[in-house]
This record gives sequence, structure tokens and C-alpha cells, in this order.
Amino acid sequence: MGEIVGAVIAGRSVNKREAAVARWDDIDADGQYLAGIDGVVARIDQRARSLKLKAERSSTPAQAELPFELPAAVAMDIEGTTLVATRDLSRDQFERAIEIRRRQIAHDSAALREWREALRQADRFWAAHPDWCFGDCLDAILAQADQPAARPEVPA
Repeated sequence: MGEIVGAVIAGRSVNKREAAVARWDDIDADGQYLAGIDGVVARIDQRARSLKLKAERSSTPAQAELPFELPAAVAMDIEGTTLVATRDLSRDQFERAIEIRRRQIAHDSAALREWREALRQADRFWAAHPDWCFGDCLDAILAQADQPAARPEVPA
């Protein structure tokens, strides 16, 4: 896995699925076992999040829809390893699920701010060099940071 990530860091695009298939035989039995478990866990999480909580349907077609849309299961820990059916949540668990989601959103919002700031900084260089990659912009940002800031002249 280090070689695959190293290839990405070195600037090559990597299809993760193709890389995993190509390198599968290089992984020992324990690694394959753990990778299989991780894969199943990821699929469980993906499936649980994609299922939405729906009002149970009776034989009457005019049954009202719920005024909200929630996943059928939610994580009860930040890592997302413990799933609980939304229908089975106690009030305390419901509040815990909201707090976990709030933290995830705060983390995502902070990451989004960083991405936007990086784009803003890079745009100064992309305006003059539209053919540059982000790494070229990073180098220019770092080079500019190493230069002393120009000080306006102050009359004596």
C-alpha cells in the first residue's frame, strides 16, 4: 500500500481498485483477511447510509410521508464502527447521533475552508500560469513566503 500511495504522491494517477487487484498477491494472508474485513465494513456502512428511514406502508395508499429524511442506521461513535437502527435509538442515542453528525459537519466545513483558501492562494499564480499544476502553485507560494515582505517606506 505504501508503494501505491507513494505513486500518487509522486504525481501519478492511481485507480485504487486496479492497484489493489494488481498487488493483491503481494499481500500476506493476514493483510488479505483484514482488507476483506475492511471492505465488508465499508460496504455495510455505504449500504446503511444509502437506505433511508421511510414511513411503514400500510394497505392504504394515502399514508402520509415523514416530514424528514434520515438514514435507516446511524453510527454511535466518531469512527463509525457501531451502527444502530435509527428506529431503535433512545433519546440519548438520538442526541449522540446528532452530536456525531455535528462534529462530522464541523470537520468537513473546516476541511472545505482549507480547500477554498488553498484555491484562493493558488489562483494568484494560476491567473498568470494557467498551465501550472497545483504543485507548481505550492512551490510559488512557498517561495513567496521565504521572501521578506516589501515594507512601505515611512518618512522620517
